[in-house]
Amino acid sequence: MSSAKNISGNAIKRMLRKCNDFRSAPAAVLTVSTMAVFSDTVVYGLIVPFLPDIIQDKLGMSSSANGILFGTFGLGVLIGAPISAYISDRWNWRKWPMIIGLLGLGATSVLFALGDAFWKLVLARLAQGITSGITWAVGLAMIADVYDGEGMGKAMGVAFAGFTVGYLGGPVLGGVIYGAGGTHAIAIFVGAITVVDLIFRLLLVEPKNMHTARSPRTGYLAGIDPTLADEQNNVGLESGTAPATESTPPSELLASSSKEIGDIESGLQARSATGLPASVDTNETIDGEPTDAPQEHRTTMWELLKEWPILVCCLATITVTGASGSFEPTLPIHMAEEYGSSPTVIGVVFISLVIPSMITGLVAGRFTDDERILNYVAPYGRFAFMIVGSVLAAIAVACVGATRNIAGLVVSLAVVSFLCGIASVPIMSTMGIHVYRMGGNAYAKVYALFNMAYSLGLIIIPTVLPPLMNAVGFAGTLGVVSGLLVFGAIVLAIQPTMMLRKYGRAAFIGENARTFL
Repeated sequence: MSSAKNISGNAIKRMLRKCNDFRSAPAAVLTVSTMAVFSDTVVYGLIVPFLPDIIQDKLGMSSSANGILFGTFGLGVLIGAPISAYISDRWNWRKWPMIIGLLGLGATSVLFALGDAFWKLVLARLAQGITSGITWAVGLAMIADVYDGEGMGKAMGVAFAGFTVGYLGGPVLGGVIYGAGGTHAIAIFVGAITVVDLIFRLLLVEPKNMHTARSPRTGYLAGIDPTLADEQNNVGLESGTAPATESTPPSELLASSSKEIGDIESGLQARSATGLPASVDTNETIDGEPTDAPQEHRTTMWELLKEWPILVCCLATITVTGASGSFEPTLPIHMAEEYGSSPTVIGVVFISLVIPSMITGLVAGRFTDDERILNYVAPYGRFAFMIVGSVLAAIAVACVGATRNIAGLVVSLAVVSFLCGIASVPIMSTMGIHVYRMGGNAYAKVYALFNMAYSLGLIIIPTVLPPLMNAVGFAGTLGVVSGLLVFGAIVLAIQPTMMLRKYGRAAFIGENARTFL
């Protein structure tokens, strides 16, 4: 009897130990971050189906006021994302900024749902955007902290699936909940989802090594100027030796570099072995000996924007997510005027935007990490998914404007959702992998830029589209959105095409291949 109790007690202890260990595992970080993104975007989209009922019917305002509310949210993100990113990267805080952001998001969302004047709605929506910027920048940075370049695409694909379910599922829930209980039911739902998400975030234990410097596969090392790795690439091509590639181990790269770089790497490895931070000060010592290794450089947002891959990913974020978001301010108005649809019906139609994009997020993330596929489309790499997805989505968006019944609308929206997912998923992983190659100390900043680009799309597109729709109609408005997608695809193709013309396809294949995204 006693032995049975001991066995049972030991089993419980092992289970509790495993649960406690899981709280700091990468899978736990991914779960919490995905839940955070889902909660944020589902709360954002709740108002979509009943907004015309509040703004036009109850407050007696024009449809342009709808766009102002969406744009105000984007303005709030522009404020919250860069501030939280700087604080998070500067002091290595991840968990508590996310908790603060969640509490703020829940409180402001309840205030919005219960607001009875337009100025109150505007202020609540602005505050909602600020807290949303905190959640997005820090949440995606947490994923990049614990997943390296090889697994980042899959992880970001899961996060994107959470984003799309919330972003496009919010209007579905909003229509059903509002139809059942009005704004008070919306406020109760927001409070409930905030409590659940808060439990997830409180249970998370930040991994102890999630902020340490890495040695990226391209040869970039914290504290070493990334141009040194680029020079090594050029030397490799001229001499016939292997330059820095996706598959070249950092040790091989640094072994062929100058003795000074090798000394820096040895010093960093020595500090890592003793549990000290990877970056060193010029006044510190290693094993009692002074070192002249440079202090780790903290990458700024401006430096990130000077990187062409980061800049064009921001542009793609505006065009692709802007295309997905173009239906929020226009589709409810179009369906209410053209088909006399209720908020519940409008919410159900939005389901056609949810499921395909969710599937794409889970599947596309795996393909964008597949080296065989990336090598096949070299030097376009992950950009190939963005370019092809954008062009095909442009065609599908134009088809949505040509539909004349709800059934055709549902089918067309499903196709748009699928194709926008293909174009969107690689954006987050591409930005993270590029920062990984730069040294990996600016994840919160780069995802703040992603969030800011996303918010610019929210400011510009929803604000401009309702008045444009009054002038040229629903079909004409979506024609403009299609043009933006094509423009984004052209810009994305510029750098890879120039690389292809300059070096030829053979330079990106084989052991001596040049790096690409």
